[in-house]
Amino acid sequence: MNANRKFNSIARRIHRAWQWKKLGLTLLLDIAVLLACTAAFLYAKETAVTGAFAGWRIPRTFAMDGGQRETLRYIFTWQGTENIVPLADYVRLVEMFGRPLLIAQGVLWLLGFLGGAKDARRMLKPLNRMAEAAQRLSDEAARPRKEEVRKGVDEAKFHNLEHAIEQIDIGDRLSTGDKDLRGLEDAINDLLNRMQDAYRQQAQFVSDASHELRTPIAVIQGYVNMLDRWGKDDEKVLDESIAAIKGETAHMKTLVEQLLFLARGDSGRQQMNPEPMDLSALMGEVLDEYRMIDPGHEWRCGRMDAAPVMADPALIKQAARVLIDNAVRYTPEGGSIRLGAGEEDGQAYLEVQDGGIGIDSDDVPRIFDRFYRADKARSRQGGGTGLGLSIARWIVERHDGHFEVTSRAGIGTRMRVCLPKAEAPADAATAQAG
Repeated sequence: MNANRKFNSIARRIHRAWQWKKLGLTLLLDIAVLLACTAAFLYAKETAVTGAFAGWRIPRTFAMDGGQRETLRYIFTWQGTENIVPLADYVRLVEMFGRPLLIAQGVLWLLGFLGGAKDARRMLKPLNRMAEAAQRLSDEAARPRKEEVRKGVDEAKFHNLEHAIEQIDIGDRLSTGDKDLRGLEDAINDLLNRMQDAYRQQAQFVSDASHELRTPIAVIQGYVNMLDRWGKDDEKVLDESIAAIKGETAHMKTLVEQLLFLARGDSGRQQMNPEPMDLSALMGEVLDEYRMIDPGHEWRCGRMDAAPVMADPALIKQAARVLIDNAVRYTPEGGSIRLGAGEEDGQAYLEVQDGGIGIDSDDVPRIFDRFYRADKARSRQGGGTGLGLSIARWIVERHDGHFEVTSRAGIGTRMRVCLPKAEAPADAATAQAG
């Protein structure tokens, strides 16, 4: 096996080890959440009978007849009376919401597993070239020597390097103790550090995603318990619970869709279809839409000059809607929101200006981080997921653009997306949008 194949094999092993470890942590987290929900459910059932937690001295057991899960029940004895709690409905509820969660996690893991290997191979290209150069040096060292000893690198050094690479583990640094190989060691260690940083980001992403999904599941569980206690006879409780469960389900659907978008983007599977377009035409179209669907705010048309770019219209519109939705969420009823587009300093731009609560200067550098909320209480109440600006940043960066954020707490925020101006005006796209 040549050096190129060995380096690729090592990268694949490292990547697979990280991915399997991430999968194990995710499953452990799922099990912990399931156990916590089950414990809360059983605690609620017990306290409904005992009035308070009865401690660990009362007899408790689970029973099932003939291996049929429909007969699964929880039995505890209180003051000489045996209390039976059927668990079939609870098991069906867990399956109803747990199955899509496991599918979503499986898809995210699979995309990371497949896409990460591709990223590892791309990161390995510089080392492949060094490996090929090392192989050539090794071949030179293996040739018969003539009248005097050839100057160069001994073949044994490269065997030592190969052996050291095969022995490294996640978090370790490559070291052979040979100063002649120090340059290669530093390059490999730099690669390992970057791959480890990517692994940490993926692990943090999975952990945050699981945490965000756990909240709506807990809310749904709470309302199901309330339905189980009083909802069968109280129409008001029934309506309130159904509305809350529908809202949390819609929130989970949005969150999973955003997670899948980011996962496809991280793995290089999110397609882009750039074409000539005009940002002013797009912002005019979006302005008309929001005037119709949100009459509670004052929608103003700012500067709308020609702003030709080469971009994917659907993705740019998605990014614009993220900014506008944030402006709507943080601007009080009746407040003003201004949309605009134009050209400045040789760049095309679109911008959203609101009169909302603004952003503290300490929070501005982090607003594009995944799941970061500058005001957690307001964001949850407004239905935010903490992923919108991360998606917008991904879209803008893939178009070689950047954000300019100007905000003052209590005054408002202006979000501007700057993109490279197209060489030729996007007349066709402007005409089509008009």
